[in-house]
Amino acid sequence: MVGGRGGGMGRRHERQALMVAFALALLMGTAVYFRIWARQASDPSFTADDREELRRQFEQANLEAMDESAEWRMKYDKEVEKNRKLHDDLSKVKASLAGTARRLELLQKDNELQKRQTESLRQQCNCTLH
Repeated sequence: MVGGRGGGMGRRHERQALMVAFALALLMGTAVYFRIWARQASDPSFTADDREELRRQFEQANLEAMDESAEWRMKYDKEVEKNRKLHDDLSKVKASLAGTARRLELLQKDNELQKRQTESLRQQCNCTLH
């Protein structure tokens, strides 16, 4: 997570999943198109009703592919937003830890100074403190 680039592998998997979904939608549309073309080319008795039914099937497959694409995009956008929020939270925690570490360092120095002063005073008065 150097330089705020954590989670790169997760993004890569999300992109791959999105690309697979797009490829699947494209493949489905192409399969329906070739089915229409093959039927028309090989069967001269292919009626207008058959063409209309296949056109409806193609439109249905196209709409389903677009819906699935939109669904994947929404999932991706939600994950991006969640990642952005987590990154912001992590930055805040890091800043807080850096401030706390600096304060601890100052307190340790102050403690050492107080110990030396106490030891110096103890030696000056030749007394023991309980």
